[in-house]
Amino acid sequence: MSTYILSKNWWSKNWKWFFPTTGILSCIVLFFMMTGDATLRYGAVYLQPELIENALLRAKKNERVIEKIGELKSVDFLSLLEGEVVYSNNNNSVALTVGVKGAKGRAKMDIIANKINENWNYQKITIRIKKPTKETIKILE
Repeated sequence: MSTYILSKNWWSKNWKWFFPTTGILSCIVLFFMMTGDATLRYGAVYLQPELIENALLRAKKNERVIEKIGELKSVDFLSLLEGEVVYSNNNNSVALTVGVKGAKGRAKMDIIANKINENWNYQKITIRIKKPTKETIKILE
């Protein structure tokens, strides 16, 4: 007596997880095609908090900034996304714009810095205020 065993083919066994997995992978690929290397640039800045925090400490000491914007708050990831990041010189130079918030308003902080021996050397730090009047405050020139 012989026993005949029916076995399903690969497709009928695995179609339930094939479509969701393909959909998720397609979304990830589409995301990186649309953003390019922006995700990596913003991530690199986020992983080096001293780059922004040291510039923010200098800006907090400026009397004109305190007068116009108030006491500056720490920069979060969403504030970083409001700006722009451009690396050059094998990621040793950066031009960065980040949104900053204070008790009296909001502004943009522009930073140009070079990395020397794991420390950031700032070339330029400015605060740009749009409201109520346009004004640029030079922290470091």
